[in-house]
Amino acid sequence: MATIQKTRAQKTRATPKSPTPRRKRLASSLGGDALTNTRFKFAVVELEHSGTLTGARSQKLSTRVDPGLIEAARRRTGLRSDSDLINAALAVIAAGDDFGAWLVTQAGRLPPDFELAL
Repeated sequence: MATIQKTRAQKTRATPKSPTPRRKRLASSLGGDALTNTRFKFAVVELEHSGTLTGARSQKLSTRVDPGLIEAARRRTGLRSDSDLINAALAVIAAGDDFGAWLVTQAGRLPPDFELAL
């Protein structure tokens, strides 16, 4: 039992140097709008660099979901596989987006006489 746990811990710490073939296929199979594709690709890269993605898809998730929500997500992403769709959604949520918080911290950084040339 200890050997199995050690192996799982080692897999968790492993950081892939490049996207796995499955993630490359998943990213290339996105058929939705450009913004959705960009968000997903950014999320995967960030999660890989942080070591969050281990490459193993071993946890099973079972849930009830509104069919309209699934269809809307499929139209937006172009993904047909339930597993790929859920993985893409979780990756976007897990990677987060701190742009709003960053923007608030930028208040007052420009001089009062700054003008945009429009």
